[in-house]
Amino acid sequence: GGARLADGGGAVSRLAVAVEPSAAPATPQPQSFHEVVQLFDERREAMLRAHLFAHVHLVHFEPGRIEFRPAQGAPRDLANRLGQLLTEWTGARWIVSVSDLEGQPTLREEAEAREVSLKSEAARHPLVRKVLETFPGARIEAVREIVQAEAAAEPAEEDPGEGDDVR
Repeated sequence: GGARLADGGGAVSRLAVAVEPSAAPATPQPQSFHEVVQLFDERREAMLRAHLFAHVHLVHFEPGRIEFRPAQGAPRDLANRLGQLLTEWTGARWIVSVSDLEGQPTLREEAEAREVSLKSEAARHPLVRKVLETFPGARIEAVREIVQAEAAAEPAEEDPGEGDDVR
């Protein structure tokens, strides 16, 4: 009778040990490839984050599964390292595979295309065109988008002033 109780106690303690590691990771499952890259940034995995940004053409993403075509410059073990770390951090199995399909542009290519588009849009603005014509050799170095919160705060400050002018 006593031996059976001891075995039962051993099984319970083994079960508790098995449950502990899977409950430990508090990292939520990334829901997009952008969230995966952000997670590598937060975990201070700068080299892998740089490869994910510059050398991955995403073919398919769903939580727990990533398929990509590596660009030239990607390390051979990128898929294995990516799957291993995501599984470790989230406590859920991640399958990462390499594909021959074209896939999407890399995040770097997307960012560069967006910058070119913003500069082109800015160059068409009448005030910017006037500045470029007035100062030969002037170039658009950077374009920054105004955050909505800042834009919304400005009119609120002007409204009381306009009310005072009317009186």
